[in-house]
Amino acid sequence: MEKDRVTSATLRRMKVGETQTFELPNAEAVNSGKAIAYRLQHSLGCKFSAESDYANNRLSITKNARQ
Repeated sequence: MEKDRVTSATLRRMKVGETQTFELPNAEAVNSGKAIAYRLQHSLGCKFSAESDYANNRLSITKNARQ
């Protein structure tokens, strides 16, 4: 089974209010995905929220409007 990757391009394409779930290879990739989202939110002028499921190596990211 191929695992997803959290990329800047994927996060840029997301619409405000959209949630995307990534199946990642390990816990380190979960942490890296969150870091990418949190860094990118400043340049995109939005706010990302992330929910980690370390037991299943899953990361859900929601793109929200900046308040």
